[in-house]
This record gives sequence, C-alpha cells and structure tokens, in this order.
Amino acid sequence: MKSQTARRPDQRSTRSAKSRKYVRQTAHVEARRDGKPLIFGWGGHLSSSEKSRIQNRAIWSITILVIVLIIAVIAGFWVNINVILPNKPITTVNNQPIPQSDFRKLVALNAQIELNKIHGPHGLYAQRDTLRKQVSDQQTIIDNTNKQITSLNNQIKALPAGQSVQRTSLQNQLNAANKNLNDAETKYIQLNTQYQTMVSTTIPNEEQLYVQSQVANDSVGQLQDDVFIRTWLAKQSSAVRTQIEPSTDAINHGIKDFTANIPTSSNYSKFLHDSNVTDADIHAMMALKLRRDNMQTYLASQITSPAYQVQVRGITLAQQNDANNILKQLKNGSNFNTLAKSKSVDNDTKDKGGEMGWLARGQFTKEHAANTSGSIDNWIFDPARTANELSSVLSENGTYHIIQIEAIDPSRAISSSTLQELKTNALTAWLLSQKAMPGVKVSTPDQNMLLDANNMPPGLPVSPPAQPTPAAGGLPGGTGLPGGSGLPGQ
Repeated sequence: MKSQTARRPDQRSTRSAKSRKYVRQTAHVEARRDGKPLIFGWGGHLSSSEKSRIQNRAIWSITILVIVLIIAVIAGFWVNINVILPNKPITTVNNQPIPQSDFRKLVALNAQIELNKIHGPHGLYAQRDTLRKQVSDQQTIIDNTNKQITSLNNQIKALPAGQSVQRTSLQNQLNAANKNLNDAETKYIQLNTQYQTMVSTTIPNEEQLYVQSQVANDSVGQLQDDVFIRTWLAKQSSAVRTQIEPSTDAINHGIKDFTANIPTSSNYSKFLHDSNVTDADIHAMMALKLRRDNMQTYLASQITSPAYQVQVRGITLAQQNDANNILKQLKNGSNFNTLAKSKSVDNDTKDKGGEMGWLARGQFTKEHAANTSGSIDNWIFDPARTANELSSVLSENGTYHIIQIEAIDPSRAISSSTLQELKTNALTAWLLSQKAMPGVKVSTPDQNMLLDANNMPPGLPVSPPAQPTPAAGGLPGGTGLPGGSGLPGQ
C-alpha cells in the first residue's frame, strides 16, 4: 500500500511537469531571440516576428517613398517645361517681362504668315506660275501671228502684178496682223519683265525673310513694340482705344483670312498641332498684330499738312572729344556753316554747311537717322526748343551730333511726297521716339531663347534656299522674241 501510495504522486507530478514543460516551450519559440542584428548591428534583442514586421514596414515605406519621388520628379519636370520655362522672360520693356511662351506663339503665327506669302494659294509661287503661263500664252500668240504674216506675204507675192480686190483684202489683213504682232510683243515684254522680276528679286527677297533668325527677331521686336502701344493706349480716351484695339469680329476675320491662305498641303488644325499652339493662342497673337496695324493707321491719320516744322542744321562727328571741341568753338562765336563744311562727317549735309531744311516730326528719324533712333528727333521737337538754340553733344548710333534750331513755323505746308512718306513711316518713327524717351529701358533679348529649337515651328529653315541660275532662251517649245532672252527655265 505504501509503495502504491508513494508512486501515484510521482506519476501525476510527471504528467503535470510535462504539461507545463510543453507550454513553456511554445512561449519560448514565439518570442525567441536569435541574437542576430537586423541592421547595422541593431536589432539583436528583437524576436523574429518583430523583425519581420519591421522589415515589411520598411519595404512598404521605401516603395511609397520611391513612388512619391517619381511622381515629384515627373510633376517637377512638367511644371518646369510647361510653367517655369515658358514664363521666363525673353526680354523686358521698362522691367515688364515678356514671357518666352508669348514669343513662341508669335513666332508660330509669323512663320506661317510668311510661308503663306510664298506658298499659299495666292502666294508668290502661284503668282509666278500664273505669269509664266501668261508669257507662254503670249508667246504662242506671237508664233501664230508670225505664221499668219508669213502666209499673207506669200499669198500677196503669188498674186498677179497690179491692184486688185484680193490684193487689197490681203494687204489689209497683213496690216492688221502686223499691228496684232506689235501689240502681242509689247505685252510679252511687259509680262516677261514681271516674271523675271518675280523670279530673280521678289521671291528670293521674300525667302530671305522666311528663316529662323529673321522671324525670331521680328517677333521679339513686335512683342516689345506692343508693350509701348498698350502702355500708351491705357492713357488714351475710349474713342482712341476703340480705333486701335481690334474687335472680336476683326480678330475672327483676320483668322479667317490667315486660314484661307495656308498652303493646300496643310490646314489650320495641322498648323496648330505641328506648332504646338492652341486656337486661343493664335487669336491672342492675331490681336497683337491687328493692334499694331491699327496703331499705324491711327498715327498716319494724325499726320496732316500744314504742320509744325523746324528749320535745323547740324554737324556730325565720329568722336565725342571732337564734338566737344566743336561745340566749344560754336559757343565762342565760330561760324556754324564753316565748321560744318570742314569738320562734319555727314556727306549729305556737310557741303551745305549742315543745312537740313524744314523738318516735320519724324522726318529726321527717317531721312537722317535711317530709322534707327528717335533721340535727336525728340530733342528737335521738344516744345521747349527756341529759335537759334544750340544743342549739347547728342549721341546717336555711335556718332555725335550738334544741332541748331534756326527757325520754327507752327503751321507750314508739307509736300505731298514727303507727307506720304511720313504717313507710311508713322508707326516706326513713333516707336523710335518712345524708345528714346528718358528712363526707357529695353533689354537685349535672350539669345539662347531666341533660337531655341523648342520655340521654332517645324519646317522653318535656318537659311534661305539657294537660288537657281536662270537659263537663257525662251519658254520650252517657244521661239522667244527676236533678240530677246525669253523666260528662264524654272
């Protein structure tokens, strides 16, 4: 009994111990520390499950971070291409920036307008072909008339000697044929002259304008000019603004004409796509061009005769020191006429003692400054000027000028030819005058942006095409006029 009693507790204790041992072993496996570091020697105190959770979180965090970085790079690239770069100023006028995006849009429009002039349905090449056909047709008339004259002469020679009704009839026909031949040859010469001018001068000159540098410089210049126009307009009455600001109908009409002149191989939608511009972009640029045209029309209308005019004379020197010395001599009583003849480098006026005659506003800019500056014109027509007044040394275009006001006439007639020239040049003279005002600053365009490939529409050439050498002789199959060159083979 004692032996059995003693063994029973031992059996229960063994089972209980085994059970407790099993439970302890399970807890030890789940939270077991293997002593291995997770990263850079850290993490040895963590269990396997804790390390696994940290690793999963790290992977997801890195993945999300990479995705965010990729999105940020793409977004940054897009913003840089579509917002930052386009809005960088290519030039400024009185610290007012002109964004590169506007430049690109105007280049696209100006390039296509120039292309339309050359290759459009009514462009220069179409006009050339029409002239060539007219000359060819006229050559055919000449050839047929010559054959008719030969036939009539042969018929007259075959007649018996003496007067007859038939001889009189043939002679009348011959006289008419000779007159027709003379008229045809005169018309041929006129048409052929027009054709030759078109081929050798008009088309090559226009193709000189359809190149990247020309279109780019014209476009940036027009954008600068538009700032002056809009700044001036803001100070004018509503009546003046109405005359110059283009209406919606005028802009739409301009777009319609522009579209109609696009070469038949293209169309307006293709132009927008290829140039990477929108219809709204082109409407905005068309408004700029029409505003410029309207400003020219308005300014020309303000030039009338009679007008305020000033009689002036001047001395032009190449060096400022020379100009300073001449001015000092003039102030000390030296003769202006004598100094002008001996010292002035202006070949147009020096032999006349510097005399320029009576000038209306804008006339000096056109005739003496070659439309490159309006600073001296501004000085001459300053309301503060008085008769016999002598200027200080005025710098313009790298030369130095001394101007004297000889007389002022508030209402003097202008010749019709001069008046027309001033009207034609009205906008150019006005813009030069605005740019020459004190304190005005126009920055030099950024040369990298000016010819950046992203700003150039496709197809706009870097240089004009080589011109073919005209071939001598008449039209193919034609005889040409006796002694004439005929048409070149184009």
